[in-house]
Amino acid sequence: MADDGMLLNFSIPEAGLIEKVKFKGGKWKDRQTAKKSAEKWHNKATARLTGENPVSKKSTTNANHTEIGERKTTRQISPETWEAAKEHRGGERETKRARVDGEFKSSADFRPSSTVNATEGVKRTEERHGGPPPKQIISSLFTYNPTSITKELVKTDPKNETPVEPSNAPLDPKLETFTSLGISPALASHLLNKMDMKAPTAIQKAAVTQLLKEDSDAFIQAETGSGKTLAYLLPIVQRLMELSANMKKRKAEDGSGVHRDSGLFAIILAPTRELSKQIATVLDNILRCAHWLVAGTVIGGEKKKSEKARLRKGMNILVATPGRLADHLQHTEALDVSNVRWLVLDEGDRLMELGFEEEIQRIVGNLNLRMRATKNKIPGLPEKRTTVLCSATMKLDVERLGEISLKDAVHIRADPADKDRDAVNGEDRDQASFAPAQLKQTYAVVAPKLRLVSLVGFLKQAFRRKGSVMKAIVFISCADSVDFHFDLVTSRPEGEEVTSPKTETAEPEKKLEETSSETKPLEKKSKNSKVIQSDPTKLVVTHTESPILSPPTHTVTAYRLHGSLPQSLRTSTLAHFAKNKEASVLFATDVASRGLDLPNVDLVVEFDPAFARDDHLHRIGRTARAGRDGRACIFLMPGCEEGYVEILKNDRKDGESGVNIGRQDADEILKKGLQPAGQAIINGKKEYKTAYMDRATDLQLDFERWVLASPARLESARRAYQSHVRAYATHVAAERGYFDIKQLHLGHLAKAFALRERPSGMKVPGLRTGAGRESKSTRGKGGMPKDGHVNPNIPEEGAPGADEAAKMRKAVRSKEKFLRSAAADEFNLG
Repeated sequence: MADDGMLLNFSIPEAGLIEKVKFKGGKWKDRQTAKKSAEKWHNKATARLTGENPVSKKSTTNANHTEIGERKTTRQISPETWEAAKEHRGGERETKRARVDGEFKSSADFRPSSTVNATEGVKRTEERHGGPPPKQIISSLFTYNPTSITKELVKTDPKNETPVEPSNAPLDPKLETFTSLGISPALASHLLNKMDMKAPTAIQKAAVTQLLKEDSDAFIQAETGSGKTLAYLLPIVQRLMELSANMKKRKAEDGSGVHRDSGLFAIILAPTRELSKQIATVLDNILRCAHWLVAGTVIGGEKKKSEKARLRKGMNILVATPGRLADHLQHTEALDVSNVRWLVLDEGDRLMELGFEEEIQRIVGNLNLRMRATKNKIPGLPEKRTTVLCSATMKLDVERLGEISLKDAVHIRADPADKDRDAVNGEDRDQASFAPAQLKQTYAVVAPKLRLVSLVGFLKQAFRRKGSVMKAIVFISCADSVDFHFDLVTSRPEGEEVTSPKTETAEPEKKLEETSSETKPLEKKSKNSKVIQSDPTKLVVTHTESPILSPPTHTVTAYRLHGSLPQSLRTSTLAHFAKNKEASVLFATDVASRGLDLPNVDLVVEFDPAFARDDHLHRIGRTARAGRDGRACIFLMPGCEEGYVEILKNDRKDGESGVNIGRQDADEILKKGLQPAGQAIINGKKEYKTAYMDRATDLQLDFERWVLASPARLESARRAYQSHVRAYATHVAAERGYFDIKQLHLGHLAKAFALRERPSGMKVPGLRTGAGRESKSTRGKGGMPKDGHVNPNIPEEGAPGADEAAKMRKAVRSKEKFLRSAAADEFNLG
């Protein structure tokens, strides 16, 4: 056919060879699948006509993804793209903060911030790795976080704030002294010269005057840190000193007054072992001026044999926990309570919360029965027993305890004007207690993903200047979480293998230098090797240095305390923390929230909010005691938890509502705690906005890698996370609206425990993984499989590894036995 001179235009339009079809109808998934298939065919057809190589989006992204835990890494950059990036000199671009997977690096070795120029990022990475970067892990702490619903508070200048008069301080020594209350000059002089107590507090003035004047029962109600312990101890010691002096004047048969063989005259019941030990310590200090009076303790967790020996020797004042005292009343013949004339129930609300009602009924009934059966042989001894109930609140359970033990009791308060105020405001105010007026309270609104780094940043800022904070207490909801956070802050996330310093054990005079097994992966242990630190039955570390919280100028010592520790270790921990004169922090459950008078506690951090408002008041009462200043901060998550601020405002008396209650957010905490002291210079410009984000991300990745480096650490983190979630659901019904577990983001919360896996895929800690967990239907008698096959994960007797397996099974049984003996509940609280 001849050429007719006509030309055909085969140029490809920008839209492609064929117009894209819009898919309608059917399921959304089917439409998307058809759309992607058509687009793929369209791209291949267009590339064939133009002569270009088609680029598969899937091949450049998903093919290079690698599963790490429950996360995926970003795609590897091809050499062509890498060269193009090197030639790029344009503006800045937003990139996700990434961290190279591998061994721990110091903060200086981390990737540049997300705001730096792409060219600088290429240069630094190329210098470090000599080529394109390897696979990376993305850890986004500052994305998809819930927003706060509370407003920023207007910050006032501290210089313009009016000073607040302490509400629990001692009275003016010029107006009130212990001698004016009826205390003997010898005892008052001892309080002044040996115990440095110049004047009584308001509650001590009211209680001592009443208890010395009459033999009637009394209910003492006062805020925390006001000196309730001395309020009931001083009258008892004064009355016994008078009894001893009268016996000497009358020249009784013994002629020596009161001594340890004279019998038991007073019993003091406390809910916890720690509070019992503290009361006994205060009592021993008072009795140094009356050496003929002997005091002793019987508490749980100690050997009954040694306690029976002390009871046989004789004592005049006994400090005890209800369960152990009820046991001795039933089984110890040497315990004679026929002469007991003073019974004190300290922290009455806690006694009822812990379920000691039945034991207290038995104790009171036993005292009444033996007092009636025995005639009064000691001249001057009162015929009626005086019972004193102490509590910061007047709740229904306290009223029930009063009905059991009190008769025609006198209500003693620090401020008599409170009675008139309650009569005006109603009955509810009569049941309330308040925080000390001089206490400075703040609340921190922190998203779940930022909780861990924010806590570290908050404590680093608190201990940064030497002397700014002497001691701090961090309250956590459960024992497993206490162990995890203690191990975390006392480790070195950079990966350095360190040994913990000398630590006190169950025998305080004997110290062990032990390598923390939390810094090494699990391995086979010989007979002489140390047990792993994460085993709650073998916890021997009392205190150790915290390299994360310690600034360059001084060292911060970290402690831990919870109900699953052996009693000897709990006692030595509190004793060392109280005597320590350097910066230190105590991670504790509510075991440390009641009645403990720990000196120089300047800061209380409620990392996990208390389960009830009363527990919250007792927690913050560990600081700002006896008129001293103090600070308290509670961590709240954005959302419904922020409504708990109203509870904080109600902690104040009339006219003080909202005073000294400030607000912080996570950004402010991280800037102060993690921001470098100097000016961060990036690309020749001063950058302040995002430097703290980079450091926070680096720190979070350090923690996550530290957890993944050891199976023991990973199990500890999982256990802590699960115990925390279970404990979160145990808030009292009246406050459950603030702590709604249905609104808790479990995935975000997992990052607060340095976990990278999804909560749904998290395995239960403490159980063997793999094929070793057959159901009951597949197992025969004695736990053997019905099909006759032996579990490959359990070595046969005599085979290699059988000894280790036997030791592991023995350790699990001992752990279960320990938890049952310690009466730990399913959440391992306290």
